[in-house]
Amino acid sequence: MRRIEVAVLGVGYWGKKIVDEYSNIPGVKVKAVSDQMDKNLEFCRDRYGVENLYHDYREVLKDADITAVNVCLPNGLHHQACKDALDAGKHVLVEKPITLRSKDGAELVELAGRKNLTLSVGHIYRFNNALLEIRRLMGQNFFGRPFSMNFTWTNLEPAFPDRDVIVDLAPHFFDMVNFIFDAWPSRITCTGKPFRRKELEELAYITCEMPSGVLANATLSWLAPRKVRQIELIGENRSALIDAVAQDVTIYESGYTYKLGIERNNTIRTELTNFLRSIGDPATETRNSGIVGVRTVEMIEKSMESLREGRTVDTGA
Repeated sequence: MRRIEVAVLGVGYWGKKIVDEYSNIPGVKVKAVSDQMDKNLEFCRDRYGVENLYHDYREVLKDADITAVNVCLPNGLHHQACKDALDAGKHVLVEKPITLRSKDGAELVELAGRKNLTLSVGHIYRFNNALLEIRRLMGQNFFGRPFSMNFTWTNLEPAFPDRDVIVDLAPHFFDMVNFIFDAWPSRITCTGKPFRRKELEELAYITCEMPSGVLANATLSWLAPRKVRQIELIGENRSALIDAVAQDVTIYESGYTYKLGIERNNTIRTELTNFLRSIGDPATETRNSGIVGVRTVEMIEKSMESLREGRTVDTGA
């Protein structure tokens, strides 16, 4: 891989992880970072030797030597930051969701295409070896006719004043539904509510019907005492229980259980490497593209519509 200079916009909890992984990829230099908090900037300088520190991400974009940027800013800033970066001629990897509104995401996809730039979205579980194996087995009809998928993404979080559990966690659900079944839901039903505040859901349940008839269900919670990242896939011949963090897969077959020999990988580094390889030829970025990001946001919008109106919503898929 040729030497490339990158920048990370927003170096809070997740942005620091991105800087750390870039520092372990040969031929890559994190030339600049931006953040509102001095302590985050100083951490990147002291730990990783990042020399160019900015409070305003727009100053980063003026550097012609920076080829690509990772946008790790709050969700509400994704659209403008990505637009500014693409306008500045930078390749972009933005954390999920791509934008809060699908029409804004579609605008970014069009802009990136017009300027021949890569626009990737951080749907990181597409690079998880356990889920890659599940997708491979689905393609071989290993499970027989699939019946359902149960997706549990829960942990205990503070009562965020400006974050919604559906917007934050449902992107993983819809992305994995698409990744595993190679389709988008045709019907969505969503319920949820806040408990420790007046608005913005902290607990939500989403049920999707796929065009094939498969039912996919999600439990999303910031109230649970234990962190769980689990997917249960139920099929006619076999079923699977996937721990997405441990990358552990247990198969259930005719009364027997056994584990698959999955070699756990570094999903962040794999995702970043995939992004960097697409630079110069954006058409090769098909696994994590902005188009997938926009469709994911469309599914979230349908979920919110179902929640508001108290009914099942057709997606048009």
